[in-house]
Order: sequence, then structure tokens, then C-alpha cells
Amino acid sequence: MRRHAALFGAIALAGAGLDLLTKALAFSLSLHRELIVIPRWFGLETAYNPGVVWSIGQNARVLWLVVSILAMPLIGWIFVRSRRTWTTTICLGMIEAGTIGNCWDRIFHPGVRDFIKFYYVRANDLPAVWPLFNLADSCIVVGVILLSIEMTFFEEKKAETPTPNSQGTPNPQIPSGA
Repeated sequence: MRRHAALFGAIALAGAGLDLLTKALAFSLSLHRELIVIPRWFGLETAYNPGVVWSIGQNARVLWLVVSILAMPLIGWIFVRSRRTWTTTICLGMIEAGTIGNCWDRIFHPGVRDFIKFYYVRANDLPAVWPLFNLADSCIVVGVILLSIEMTFFEEKKAETPTPNSQGTPNPQIPSGA
């Protein structure tokens, strides 16, 4: 348990710290327009997002602040109550890191600081821009996707594995019709 808790805390703090550092660096560049890093693929541009994903709910700044503040201990509680696997620990640490980083922004800035800009091509071959995001957003998304994969494809297999009884021998499988 202690190693899992230490890893969860280290990922949460390191991820949040790296997120806040990259935001500070990007915003210190005073990017009022795009800084093209790789033409037609990747750039940097700063913006404040008072809403959530794709700027939804921009007029509900206080609501998103309250949700962010409540989410941090909730993620910690989920970690404490979860089955201790390294994947679960890492994923929940990443989600906590992103939540801390974005919550910090909601408290100390006009909104979440976004700066990463990617381009893509639509199905009709027209170029488009993915909405700006940050490292915290990436931590949350990657953590949720990996945790979903873990829970969907690997949780069931762990549950099917027979556990040893008090004598150290596997418990017999009980037939489903019994």
C-alpha cells in the first residue's frame, strides 16, 4: 500500500508541477498570436478557458471551480478504495495531477491556461484546428483512457483468477447452477 500511495502522490505532484511550469513558460512568452513550431501541424498559442472541454460552460466559472475542488479529494478517495494495481495507481495519479493543475488555474487565473495547438485534416480534406489544451488536460485524458482499458479488459480476468484459501490451495470453482 505504501509504495502505491507514494507513487500516486509522486505522479500527482510531479504532473501538476510540470503542468504549471509549462503553462508559466508558455504564458511568459506573451503569445498573443500563434508561434508556429511545425507548420500545418503544431504550434503554441495562449488562451484562458473559463469553461471546460471545448470551452463548454464559460459562464459557469464558479461551478467549475467547485467541481475541481471537490474532484481532488474524490480522486484520492477512489484511489484508497480501488484495487491496488500499478496501472490503476498510475492512471489515478495522472488524473489527480491534471485536476490539481487545472484547479490551480481556476483559483489564481481568469480560467484554465491553454497553449498547445494541433492541426488536423477533416474527412473532407479541409484543414482544422484542435481546441487549445494543456498538459493537465493530457494527463486527465490519458489517465481516463488507460484506466478505462484496465477496467474493461483486465479487471474481469483478475476476478476470474481463483484465490487461495487459508490452507494455500486454490478454492474450487462453484458451478453456476449450484
